[in-house]
Amino acid sequence: MYASVWKRFFAFVIDAVIFLILFWILSQIMSNASVSLVLLVMIWLYYALLESSPLQASIGKMIVGIKVVDRKGRRLSFWHATERIFSKLVTNITFYFGFFIAAFDKKKRTLHDRISRSAVISKRTEFNPDAYEEEEEEASFTAISIVSMLLALSFVALMVLTVALPQYQKTKRQVELSRILTILDYAARKQLKEAQKPLADPRVWLGDYRNCQKISPEKLSCEGFELLLEPGGVKANVRTHTMDILYTLYYPFDARPVTCTPQSKQGEEICAALKS
Repeated sequence: MYASVWKRFFAFVIDAVIFLILFWILSQIMSNASVSLVLLVMIWLYYALLESSPLQASIGKMIVGIKVVDRKGRRLSFWHATERIFSKLVTNITFYFGFFIAAFDKKKRTLHDRISRSAVISKRTEFNPDAYEEEEEEASFTAISIVSMLLALSFVALMVLTVALPQYQKTKRQVELSRILTILDYAARKQLKEAQKPLADPRVWLGDYRNCQKISPEKLSCEGFELLLEPGGVKANVRTHTMDILYTLYYPFDARPVTCTPQSKQGEEICAALKS
């Protein structure tokens, strides 16, 4: 009566193939950002409309001969089907543990079936809603929920550590590099302008510079880096919070490009990004 894990898996694969085809078609006519948004809406409407229709099944489910019902065997409403779709997010972020628990459940329910109070049954199965008695949830559901949430938290932590945090640090370094280049360009241009004035000494910093303090005639201390005035240009030493030099930037006065010299592994990544 209740659909097996394998039937549901094959139905999922069929639906996934449909979405891959849709993704390919959309990617030919739309930008990447728009494709993702449109595809998400299409996935929602695809499941919500089909599983709340008289068919009670997506195309994949229809092909393998299964359908979706509520706990009394009735057809889902559109919003109940929508709730079921969004509850799949919990199943997905548990490394699909929430899906495979159906293999150990007497009603073959996944985690999102339990959350959305629904079930997947064989196409020809019929319930008698009037004869149905609501069962109390097994104590195992609490344990399953706890394990699922722990897996979800583990997944989120893994994503943060392996994807989000490195990307955040990379973006932060790029923003910092952009800030330093802006201040370096401003200071070098102002120094060239001031050095053209009568009796000006081009060997020392002339005038005041925003976001930086003069600590010697040839050195400006800025937030996180220092600017050193040299005969042919300006050098910026970018430091860590422990005052170790990450990399140096050199701004030549003869209009050549700014060069970056790494002093650490992080500096190598930053200089490589600047060159590209």
